[in-house]
Amino acid sequence: MALPKESQGTKIAVLALALVSVYLVVQALAAPEERTRTPQYPHAGELCMGESIMVDYPYGGGLLGPHECKVQCGTDQRYYILYTNGQATQCEPLPGCSDWGEDNSILCEPPMSQ
Repeated sequence: MALPKESQGTKIAVLALALVSVYLVVQALAAPEERTRTPQYPHAGELCMGESIMVDYPYGGGLLGPHECKVQCGTDQRYYILYTNGQATQCEPLPGCSDWGEDNSILCEPPMSQ
């Protein structure tokens, strides 16, 4: 005995919804191939982390000079930029290497000023 067309359509919709639900549950429970971690961006006034990059110009806020934090690219060493006026900005957390603190006007405290 054949099912009415409405009943067949409902069964197909329920089956499709069940398959999508199973797929979503499997994706949610499956571990990623690589551990991913959200970088911890520093807050204004925190202690600078890593080695200093001394530059020959003062910090004046905003986007400045060349890409100083490029020395951090492809390394496991953190850096911060130390300006001639004693202010400092943190490079982007690893694995990034942009002049994050400078670009966002977030100053950090260089260790020697403590």
